[in-house]
Amino acid sequence: MREKPAVKSFIDVIRFYGLLGRLIYLHIRYVYLHIKYYFLKAAGAALIEAVKLEYCIKSLSKEDRVIFATCIAVAIYMSALVMFIRT
Repeated sequence: MREKPAVKSFIDVIRFYGLLGRLIYLHIRYVYLHIKYYFLKAAGAALIEAVKLEYCIKSLSKEDRVIFATCIAVAIYMSALVMFIRT
C-alpha cells in the first residue's frame, strides 16, 4: 500500500523537527559541558592556590598569622555587611 504524498511530507516534517530538536539539545549539552569543564578547572586552580596559601601561612610567625586572620575576618564581615545593606 502506497502512502499519500501529504502524509509522507507530514512525516518528513515531523522527522526534520525531531532532528532539529536533537541538534539543539546537543548544542545546549555541549555548552553545558564546556561550562562544567571550566568550573572544574577553576576549582582545581583554586585548590592549588589554597594549598600554597596554607603553606605560606604556616611559615608566618604567630603574630603575623593573627594579623592575617584579622584582615580576612574583617573583609568577610565587611562583605556580609554590604550584602545585608543591599537587601
